[in-house]
Amino acid sequence: MLDRTVPPMVQSLPFTFRKPGRQVFPNGIPLYMIEAAGQEVVRIDFVFSVGQWHQTQKLQALFTCRMLREGCRGYSSSSFAERIDYYGAWLELSVAMNRTFVTLYTLKKFFPQTITLVQRMLFEPAFSEEHFLTIRANNKAQFQVNMQKGEVLAMRALRHSVYGVTHPCGMSTMPEDYDALHTDALVDFYGRYYGSRNCTIYLSGSIDDGVVSQVESLFGRMEWGSSSLVGDREYSLSPANERNAVIMHPDSVQCSIRMGCLLMDVKEADYLPMRVLNTVLGGYFGSRLMKNVRESKGYTYHIGSDLVTNTSQVMFMVSCEALADKAEEVMDEVRNEILRLQAQLVPDAELRMVRNYMTGEICRNYEGAFSLTDAYIFMEHLGLPQTHIEDTVRAICTTDAACLQQLARRYLHPESLYTVVVRP
Repeated sequence: MLDRTVPPMVQSLPFTFRKPGRQVFPNGIPLYMIEAAGQEVVRIDFVFSVGQWHQTQKLQALFTCRMLREGCRGYSSSSFAERIDYYGAWLELSVAMNRTFVTLYTLKKFFPQTITLVQRMLFEPAFSEEHFLTIRANNKAQFQVNMQKGEVLAMRALRHSVYGVTHPCGMSTMPEDYDALHTDALVDFYGRYYGSRNCTIYLSGSIDDGVVSQVESLFGRMEWGSSSLVGDREYSLSPANERNAVIMHPDSVQCSIRMGCLLMDVKEADYLPMRVLNTVLGGYFGSRLMKNVRESKGYTYHIGSDLVTNTSQVMFMVSCEALADKAEEVMDEVRNEILRLQAQLVPDAELRMVRNYMTGEICRNYEGAFSLTDAYIFMEHLGLPQTHIEDTVRAICTTDAACLQQLARRYLHPESLYTVVVRP
């Protein structure tokens, strides 16, 4: 008879994740594919190797991307949106530091119709002056609303301090930057960078030879768009000399705290075990910062730490919205927790819980074709190998307490953190 008082043996099983299939179209565009049987939905991502890093004017990359859906040859802005809605499709446009993303979700049965609309949008956008002025005004108004939020001001100030105001990651938009932007700058950016030579395509979901053939016929046979390759642009860091900044914001009812510094490159060996250390410190609900600052002290509802990878240079950041008069106490506790990681080994029980949490999150986050596609786009974006997920799991399972202590001593120095407090 089964003895239910004895727990079952825990077996360590290898983690393997599906790799995308790959082919190259005649015009040189790489195509990556992850099939998901049983779903009658197709997702296609066009990833252009251009972004804020390449713009010559603030907001140029962002508005060029946003204006793509605002009309094209044969369709006004409203008629284009109506056709996308009619087929039950969903279109997402976004811009990162050195990538631009155009993503379409569509029912497979309507893929020919919707992908033709996307082709028209990418090949012959209208850049209507009328629609541009409306979008610019709306975005400027939203920007001014956001500038009343303490967390936005704190994040801007931290990036200024860490990167410098001349670096793309540290530059901040101002209201006058919206007024200075015109459609000719968008047309120029589109003409220089949007084209087959700077594009990678990802297909996921219910894909077959017919879907691939349609994509090839529309995008993969002839060169289209810009005929030049995106070149690398060099920017130097110019971090602030002063490491502590205080911003007075009369409308705030609490203080917004940001602490951070640059660490290693994302491709360095220490990055993956550093993710384990970050989770111990502030990367999940049971982290040390949550237990100390939230549960024990009651200074905040939430506090966390993160490893930000907008570029390959990893930025460590602690973020918190706290009681208006407790900013110094919160920052002292963050420093104390960092020093504790340097002085004491993480107990086995705590490390086991962190490992279970992190591996569980990986399994949950990458269980479907669409989420796996996001992961492989992220890897391509930062130049990581396609084994990155397996490498992460391996690091989670093998990083021990002594390694975490060494990492804390090597990278986390309270005196090196830039701190920003936005307070009433």
